[in-house]
Amino acid sequence: MKDSMKHDLAAGTLDIPARFEVARAQFEAVVSKANTRIPIHNRGKEVTVRLKKQVMVSPEFLALWDKINGRAAYRVAIDEDALKARCIAEIAKMGRMSKAQITTRTARMNVGQSGVTHTEMGLSTTAVKEETHRLPDFLRAVDNECFLSQRTVADILFDSGRIQDFLINPQKFTELFIETVKSVHNHMEIDGIRYIRLDGEEYYLQEIFDSEELVAYLDKNAIPVEHSVYDHVIYDSNTVELPFAQALDADDDVRMFFKIPSKFKIETPIGTYNPDWAVYMDRDGMEKLYFVIETKGTTSLDGLRGVEKSKFRCGKRHFDALGSGVEFPDRPAKDWREFKRTI
Repeated sequence: MKDSMKHDLAAGTLDIPARFEVARAQFEAVVSKANTRIPIHNRGKEVTVRLKKQVMVSPEFLALWDKINGRAAYRVAIDEDALKARCIAEIAKMGRMSKAQITTRTARMNVGQSGVTHTEMGLSTTAVKEETHRLPDFLRAVDNECFLSQRTVADILFDSGRIQDFLINPQKFTELFIETVKSVHNHMEIDGIRYIRLDGEEYYLQEIFDSEELVAYLDKNAIPVEHSVYDHVIYDSNTVELPFAQALDADDDVRMFFKIPSKFKIETPIGTYNPDWAVYMDRDGMEKLYFVIETKGTTSLDGLRGVEKSKFRCGKRHFDALGSGVEFPDRPAKDWREFKRTI
């Protein structure tokens, strides 16, 4: 269990693979109950993080906020024939099904004063005879999960040449079939996504920037800063976000920056996306630059997990659609000075 998972759960940004989204409630229950050790903090390092209200009316902040606060809605176009063709190709590449098996374990139970323990004595498996299978309603099961017509599902099954695998292990094959179709669908959604700016709609300061004072710790997750809307930045990572915030605050070209609050959410087909940083630079009074930056431990898109990569691509298209002059780079940043050299 990573420390960041509970933080993400509290912030409403917990990432779950798309195929498990239907079980989000169960996942969140597990995360909330895990790692229940009492946190120990150094009270001498405790700080109250306050919103600097005078900064919120400054020209620097308002210029940056005006660049990023537009709302946009996404539209997705998927060609059904292309979807079917890709599903057929991916189903055809799946590994062969092994026969369904019944596993039997035997153990010796040990009852003592300290409680009941067991010692495993043996394990055996027996293949389930194919003629004893009760075949599930495959077409209906896939239709209910993937929202494809039953005719399309049947075409994918037959054209992929995998009907025998379905007969060998119906339940396992049905689960993998649904998972594969959903994965192909999600990828095609991201490939075909288009954002449209909503005229007259924007994120409001009061709903995004919480005036409630937050408690943080200088030795764990907070650093004092000058050129931001809060008097401290609360960071998630010691290795990436902490040095990134320090470098931003020390850079004379940076007029304003802030960690984008978790309430700022961009809608995507696979859940909401909350970018990391908003930055306003002024180079020698001659050029004003505005950025929304995602920080990761890698500067390569291929280094991101599947869901992270897809949400990053959606974020890029969202800010491009705003047409406000804010730049969302093509890849995540790891180090501010290195990123600045690439501008």
